[in-house]
Amino acid sequence: MTKLVDMIVAAQNVPYYEPISQNIDEWTTDELLYKSINIALENGIQIRSALNICNTFPPLKIIYKSILSKYIKHYTSIRCNKT
Repeated sequence: MTKLVDMIVAAQNVPYYEPISQNIDEWTTDELLYKSINIALENGIQIRSALNICNTFPPLKIIYKSILSKYIKHYTSIRCNKT
């Protein structure tokens, strides 16, 4: 099983694309989640805090890994479609 730290590094290396709509009220739930993940991936304090929370409450690690996996798959497929 992939380590959470490895998934974070992989997600940091996937290019993020802003949603088409500039109005965040029109964004889907996934678009809001992906933007918040992107913000966290660019902030070392948030990464460290997330890792500490996951170590304190291990079930969160499963959820976090699931979300990161979805994020990586989504933006990898977009990148493949843009090339």
